Amino acid sequence: MSTAEIRPIEEQIASLPARPGVYLMKDAAGKVIYVGKAANLRSRVRSYFREKGDQRFSVRFLRGRVATVETVVTDTDKEALLLENLFIKKHKPRYNIQLRDDKTYISLRLDTTHEWPRLQRVRKRRPGDKALHFGPFASSAAVKETMRFLQRLFPLRSCPDTVLRNRSRPCILHQIGRCSAPCVGLADPEEYQRDVEQTIRFLNGRREDVLALLREKMWEYSESLEFEKAAAARDRLWALEATVEKERVAGHRLFDRDVLGLARGSGRALVMVLAFRGGNLDETRPLEFRDFGHPDGQLLDEFLGQYYDGSRPIPRDILLPEAPENPELLREALAEIRGGAVRLAVPQRGEKRRLLELAHKNAALELEKRLAGEQSRAQVMEDLRRGLRLAEVPRRIECFDISNLHGSFTVGSMTCFVDGEPDKSQYRRFKVRGVPGQDDFAAMREVLTRRYGRVLREGGELPDLIVIDGGKGQLNIAVKVLQELGLLGKVPVCGLAKARLRASKQGVRTKIRTEERVFLPNRKLPVVFNRSDPALFILTRIRDEAHRFGVAYHRKLRSASALRSGLEELPGVGPRRRVALLRHFGSLARLRQATAEEIAAVPGIPESLAGEIQRFLKRDDRNEGSADDSDTAGADTGE
Repeated sequence: MSTAEIRPIEEQIASLPARPGVYLMKDAAGKVIYVGKAANLRSRVRSYFREKGDQRFSVRFLRGRVATVETVVTDTDKEALLLENLFIKKHKPRYNIQLRDDKTYISLRLDTTHEWPRLQRVRKRRPGDKALHFGPFASSAAVKETMRFLQRLFPLRSCPDTVLRNRSRPCILHQIGRCSAPCVGLADPEEYQRDVEQTIRFLNGRREDVLALLREKMWEYSESLEFEKAAAARDRLWALEATVEKERVAGHRLFDRDVLGLARGSGRALVMVLAFRGGNLDETRPLEFRDFGHPDGQLLDEFLGQYYDGSRPIPRDILLPEAPENPELLREALAEIRGGAVRLAVPQRGEKRRLLELAHKNAALELEKRLAGEQSRAQVMEDLRRGLRLAEVPRRIECFDISNLHGSFTVGSMTCFVDGEPDKSQYRRFKVRGVPGQDDFAAMREVLTRRYGRVLREGGELPDLIVIDGGKGQLNIAVKVLQELGLLGKVPVCGLAKARLRASKQGVRTKIRTEERVFLPNRKLPVVFNRSDPALFILTRIRDEAHRFGVAYHRKLRSASALRSGLEELPGVGPRRRVALLRHFGSLARLRQATAEEIAAVPGIPESLAGEIQRFLKRDDRNEGSADDSDTAGADTGE
């Protein structure tokens, strides 16, 4: 939920479900600051904001910082407990000081970067640890039993590194066939690596893959007359086939599964993806799109093809509320991307059906919340219309800003918001050419004339409101341009002046911050919104975005200019080579940091010239083209 969609906290609480689940409280920046569980989400969250509600010291700080509350419903309190702990570990919220630490549940750790990896139980994941982790799981006894079973299948070492380095003879685990004894050089590195890979497949739920590998190895050993190894592979195969794993770690199966819930209404459709990894809910991902009235099967068919496009991992099992139109074709395509079988199932009963209903509940609640948010945003835009005395709600707003450095590299920027949200495909930037020196008024005149002159010539869409970054002076320039183009009275315009510090009446040492002021044509006094008014937030947000976008373009031009001027002095570098170096390095600072080999990698730059360029730049002590002048505008120009 963006800040523009924030509703009063009382309205958010009233829309919460009266069901068990987990709630995530977020601040205005969208950061999770508190996670809790409740048997009744609405009642529990409401207790935080009652005068005689929760009186904990931390809650008093929490009340003034909560901007939004998001929820994930569950079927039981136990599920809410496990999910609460998972979210706390993931988000590390500031105000969860009363809850348990990261030592609550056990995880399995496998460091594949080690020469001889071992599977170990851990209760806390260290920051920056690149080892594989499976879990967390609730049952310590079940974890131990699973590790004993894995030792019988794949005899990886269990001793710590200190024992591995200092042991002189095999331990008893090697004697009973549960360790390959890498500590004394008895383990075959290739065979050991295969055991590691099979352990990973097992813990990822790919047991059929492990069975197939064991069968294959058993026959390979048998054909090569290595009967002892063939017998060991056979025993492992029998053990895995005969084991009926009724008890899973943490009371769950070690599966990877995506469960899809579908909700539709008011011309919108939302698919909620519950991603289970290692038997635990790892992520909830809502995806919303327009509903064109297609049957559920067709909608899911299109969704699956776009969602699982290879950019994200595909689990083995995908549970769906209804069968897609082309299930066999989808299975084949997804299996090819995944590199293994994919099952698309529509469960009718049991645990899988319960998970599907859970996904549907969350999808319905998320869609309901978003529709309510749109109604809230429509109300904000109506408040903006009334505050600025506009005839119509300003659905499309365009904002302009000017950026320069002491009159050089002057640029203009235009950002566009549609229905209160940025539309980056409509952003535009202008290199001001006809204004010598530092003259922001003349630069604004040029930018507005070019923008709306072109709209009139080419028949583009005019905005419902033009916002100028500045006060009365900039606004008057905009009014003159609109009058010259015949648009005055057809397109509303306003100037937004930034808040500023000024001396108070008590003396010059005490300063107060003024409010943001909105200037309108033919009106002496500005419109002053309440500082917390969402309508003002829309205006300041688009103004700040225009400033950011303009500064990024300004820095890009400065960087390119510094590079060109520096390259013009390089020996043996003509126009074509300058262009090649410019495209390859992007800034003079990056070129100065490059080695001769990196410079020689640029097309058209021989090694001898690359060495001369590097030596020349090392001698040159100029400070042009600093690292701050890197190109930051191109990522979101929308052009």
